[in-house]
Amino acid sequence: MTPLPDEVDVDLGTPELRARISGDRLTVTIHRPEKRNAVTADGYHGIKRAAMIVADEPDLDFLVITGSEGNFCAGGDMNARPDGDRRWDAFTEAYDGTPFETLQRIPKIVVCSVDGVALGGGLVMTLFADLVIAADTARFRVPDLTRGVYEAFLASRLPQRLGTLRANHLIYGNEWVDATEAERLGLVGRVVPAADLMRETDALLDRVRATGPAARAAMKREMARALPQVDVSGYWGSIGTPEQIEAFGAFLDKREPRWPRDHDRDAFVEVTRRPAWLPPEA
Repeated sequence: MTPLPDEVDVDLGTPELRARISGDRLTVTIHRPEKRNAVTADGYHGIKRAAMIVADEPDLDFLVITGSEGNFCAGGDMNARPDGDRRWDAFTEAYDGTPFETLQRIPKIVVCSVDGVALGGGLVMTLFADLVIAADTARFRVPDLTRGVYEAFLASRLPQRLGTLRANHLIYGNEWVDATEAERLGLVGRVVPAADLMRETDALLDRVRATGPAARAAMKREMARALPQVDVSGYWGSIGTPEQIEAFGAFLDKREPRWPRDHDRDAFVEVTRRPAWLPPEA
């Protein structure tokens, strides 16, 4: 097999991702600073593409995902318009449009090097990575329910990582977590000064290089067997519902959402349930 160049840029099919092979690593930098590195569907697909490149190439051991200009990733861009020039089929891949499970499935080591905000899909990428190193300026949040989205990927991993109660506070409470707290909770593996983030990421990879690639792949595969399955169909079923559409509209209009309610059981509740507890005069 022809050896890869020691240094080469990689086209991931979208300008929002910058990718470069350097030795045994492919580094993907999310570059949409005006959007705090929120990604479009093309960006998510490009990250999947990067993961498969690393999986395919025997001389690549690492996929490193990071962000540009002081942020990691603010999740999916709700303002994004479809790109008619994309080079992949958004129709047939829509049901598997996120990269999260791909990051977990490849036999190589996935590292998230986090600075600034990591929320929504940005946070989920860290939950499906093998190693997470964060700058002391990093901040994490789970805003998905405020957008009316059932984030099944997060629901399947955050309680396992943090414990159910603390995960509940993050998921339902929409709380920000700073880097120090994230390390204490186990959301990240290590926190370093922001100025040293990439140098410390390089040092982490050096330590991993002392381990056997085949043994690493087997270890990753076995640990993944203990993780819960993701309700992917439920996740996609929450996209395009009246609740999700209202939440996105409220976000774009900068107003509070007017949540739609399910009244399908009204007749049953009013006739058979309320009389058991509601005083007649009420």
